[in-house]
Amino acid sequence: MPTHAFTIRKLADAAGVGVEAVRYYQRGGLLAAPNRVDGGFRQYSDDDVRRLRFIKRAQALGYSLEDVAELMSLSSTRDQLRVREITRERVAEIRERVADLQSMAAALEDLADCCARASDGSACSIIAALTGDQSSDPAPADASFAGQRAAFARGRRQARGRAGEVVA
Repeated sequence: MPTHAFTIRKLADAAGVGVEAVRYYQRGGLLAAPNRVDGGFRQYSDDDVRRLRFIKRAQALGYSLEDVAELMSLSSTRDQLRVREITRERVAEIRERVADLQSMAAALEDLADCCARASDGSACSIIAALTGDQSSDPAPADASFAGQRAAFARGRRQARGRAGEVVA
């Protein structure tokens, strides 16, 4: 298989990522520093393209960058047990996020239903629930609604906490 030399732009294009992602992965140690050739140009290889594609696919499946780094280090040791452990941890996290999203969807459906039942001119039950206004809570006696609203808030906080994990 012939080896190709890539500039950073061609590397990014070949791997389907942006140039800034390439630089980010280099700073994070996920991608080795490129070779320098005559004129000081940085030169990347086919291996770098494969590594970037690996990173991108792993992230798309929910692996964190920390997981990606560990998986790449494990690829040379053939430690299948640890790879399975990492993957099962990701599966558990994804299932938890799905459950949170389902709770959020149920809470939003309940809010929309409360809104539909509200009389014209009354305070908006959705806005009241989102602002936490207890005085105009559409269903203060409905424990399931309150629980779903709490699950919705918890899911939003968790989603915001994970927002910075994926790059590229």
